[in-house]
Amino acid sequence: MTVESPPGTETAALPAGFDTQVARTPDAVAVRHEDTGLTYRALDARANRLARLLMAAGAGRGTVVAVVLPRSPDLVAALLAVLKAGAAYAPIDTLDPTDRMNYIVGDSAAALVLTVAALANRLDGVGGTQVLALDELDLEEYPADPVTDLDRGAAIAELDAAYVIYTSGSTGRPKGVVVEHRAMAAYLRYARDNYPGTGAVSLLHSSVSFDMAVTTLYAPLLAGGTVALTDLKDVLPSAARPGFLKVTPSHLGLLHTLPASCAPTGQLVVGGELLTGAATDAWRARYPGVTVINEYGPTEATVGCSVRVIRPEDRIDPGPVPIGTAMPGTRMFVLDAAQRPVAGDGVGELYIAGAQLARGYLGRPGLTASRFVPDPSGEPGGRMYRTGDLARRRADGLFEYCGRTDDQVKIRGFRIELGEVEAAVSQDEAVLSAAVIARGTGAGIKQLVAYVVPVAAVAPDMADLRARLARTLPEYLIPTAFVLMSALPLTTNGKLDVRALPAPDPEAVGYAPPRTPAESSLCGLFAELTGAPRVGIDDDFVALGGDSVIAARLVSLARRKGFDLVLREVLRRRTVRRLLADGGS
Repeated sequence: MTVESPPGTETAALPAGFDTQVARTPDAVAVRHEDTGLTYRALDARANRLARLLMAAGAGRGTVVAVVLPRSPDLVAALLAVLKAGAAYAPIDTLDPTDRMNYIVGDSAAALVLTVAALANRLDGVGGTQVLALDELDLEEYPADPVTDLDRGAAIAELDAAYVIYTSGSTGRPKGVVVEHRAMAAYLRYARDNYPGTGAVSLLHSSVSFDMAVTTLYAPLLAGGTVALTDLKDVLPSAARPGFLKVTPSHLGLLHTLPASCAPTGQLVVGGELLTGAATDAWRARYPGVTVINEYGPTEATVGCSVRVIRPEDRIDPGPVPIGTAMPGTRMFVLDAAQRPVAGDGVGELYIAGAQLARGYLGRPGLTASRFVPDPSGEPGGRMYRTGDLARRRADGLFEYCGRTDDQVKIRGFRIELGEVEAAVSQDEAVLSAAVIARGTGAGIKQLVAYVVPVAAVAPDMADLRARLARTLPEYLIPTAFVLMSALPLTTNGKLDVRALPAPDPEAVGYAPPRTPAESSLCGLFAELTGAPRVGIDDDFVALGGDSVIAARLVSLARRKGFDLVLREVLRRRTVRRLLADGGS
């Protein structure tokens, strides 16, 4: 399927902005990874050569190039090259299952797949798509000078697609969100101008298949900064602190365990989930001079479209932090089921309009029409995006996130919005972060379960917490069970991994003893690191108390014993049986 654009006017698209910065700071370090660094001049030359190769292979306006590359300077060069060629890129995580990789390649009708030789056999060219292994390409025969409109055959227009990000779909298959250059440029202008820390060093730790990476990857390249490609857990204590960092709220617990060299000196941008004042202040107590920005925005509104800026001197309540006010060029509305404005500070569905809206869902006109609806208060042909998020507009003009329209469950005949319960638990001063889900008990009954990460090392008394909730919530909204966690489990995109949350009574799970020396050895490491008295091959690592920090130690110790484990796979597969079944020894 095509992503060819309707007629549009030329815009200051990312390639032009990057070219301008190359001219300003050609010898500054643009990208750093481990012991490798590329200057702006060198990165530009690499991207220009690769762009010409891609154009020769068929990439251009109206086409998609799937990019499946590990974290390295070549990844940054490849994404820039696709944009310079006039095409749109579809980023795919290298740790995604093979069927998901090939689904995205096929669904996006990618003209090309850009990967490395080690992954090429997993990308078998759906529909005859050509697979290019970057580490086997000879780019020296292609000129390194800037790619022009004459080279592309057309100017990059504001309505041309820049990237296609795949997000979870209600049907179980991911759907591609098409973001145009106009929307991308509007967001990046804001980020460059309002996050001055991007002009220093920014840590890019998230997968580029998650749009959170757009901020940390491109804003520095437009501001003359350095993009440091790293995992947060790999940052050395001796390293200089970055100027800018972007994380999800679930990362805040992990940051407490990491060295100060992970903490930014300028801005910490937090987005993707509900942020609480308790979690924010716990981090600010350690780094009091940093500005924290709560940035809200779905992928369909290009990364972030509203912000709440928390300066070092600002005081905030321990409960949910407002998502703030709309960025320039964006409008937000709280509407009822009939798309009428909700009176006062009442709760309704949040709608977004303005320049940052995505084009829609690739190849899904029906879904696009149902979510991107006409904007009656805007210009003719204008659209609003139905976020599915519940919000209210406070008397002070700040928007407050109130949960999801589809986050409703029914327990004992009562309709319950999980976001309401989660906000109440999170507002307790003893709680750093929390998640609330409805979990089946195995007898066809659902119960509310709260997963609580405490602020202090001494865990709060759950009976006291329940009593405090009873002061503000009716009985049916109070969780039946509370589970203490050292950290909430995260997906590869840094969001809450609901499937990894343990059952309230892990002791009730049957014990399956190890059957081989390898299983016995790995079970022993699980027990050693989590403190569990006994670990079987089906015991869940996260349910035992394991988190990303403990998982990193597990990988290190396991490799000394001859196990070839990968950190993300430990957090994804989580049991000895599944880890060893996938070739972990």
